[in-house]
Amino acid sequence: MQRKYILAGAGLALILGIGLVNWHTATPAKQVISTPPTRPALATIPKAVPPPLSSQAAEDVPLSVQLDRLIATNDPENAYAAYWLIANCDTFNRQHDRMIFDMEEVTQNRNLIPYRGMNDSEKQHDAKLCAGMTERMRLSRFDYLATAAKAGVRGAIIQVAEEGPFGDRTALTTRPDDPLVQEWKAKVLDQLAKEAESGDLLALNYLWVHTVTGDALIAKDPALTYRYAVAQGLISRDLEGSAANEATMYAPEGQLMMSIVDLKPEQRKAELAAAQLIADKAREAYKLRSKN
Repeated sequence: MQRKYILAGAGLALILGIGLVNWHTATPAKQVISTPPTRPALATIPKAVPPPLSSQAAEDVPLSVQLDRLIATNDPENAYAAYWLIANCDTFNRQHDRMIFDMEEVTQNRNLIPYRGMNDSEKQHDAKLCAGMTERMRLSRFDYLATAAKAGVRGAIIQVAEEGPFGDRTALTTRPDDPLVQEWKAKVLDQLAKEAESGDLLALNYLWVHTVTGDALIAKDPALTYRYAVAQGLISRDLEGSAANEATMYAPEGQLMMSIVDLKPEQRKAELAAAQLIADKAREAYKLRSKN
């Protein structure tokens, strides 16, 4: 399940919600909704064929067995799936509920954001599955996430940012001068920027939303807000046409982009050029993926 980011202000929450709807509409959803959509890893890692499951139904397979099977493949995509299995269980064990990605919330229930709480059946499933999570498993998710992020698995670096330095988000405010925290912060910001500049929609969305107001990790930066939001709109236009919601919402001279940031005309011109360059890279990357 891709995490829903809670934004400052209802307006931004609405904007991001629409963005998530459009992104999932443009990207065919997998049947399993407990882990986020990902792209092929940038680095090729030899895969081992996992041992076959027993005759147990998949939902009855213990958490430890599912994790062992995923990690045995040496595939960073599966390392990311292992991270989400544990992260979801950690959330459920603490809150006895978690958000479920479900497009029917949009298509049938007319909600703007495709997430809902768990139903009774899902809660029973997680209660049984997650009862087997040990503290060692819970902490191991950071290793799996680091493996996925290092390989460039889509969305992984965003989760690294959300988890915080070594799994401690408070370290950004309680230990800002710690050399280890500063090193972690520099690496995360560098990878987020690289993925955004390459045209990754998740990184673009994450960065423009967070640069609007800034936080302990990402500084407020109106120029980057404009660049990344406009780039997201340009990419959506290329993928879905000029009438797509994001293409019109993030139009360079649209109401949102003219009101959300205060930039001089020459700054807007420079950032628009940078946004177009990002969109061009994304279009070329899409063409290459389509050929393969």
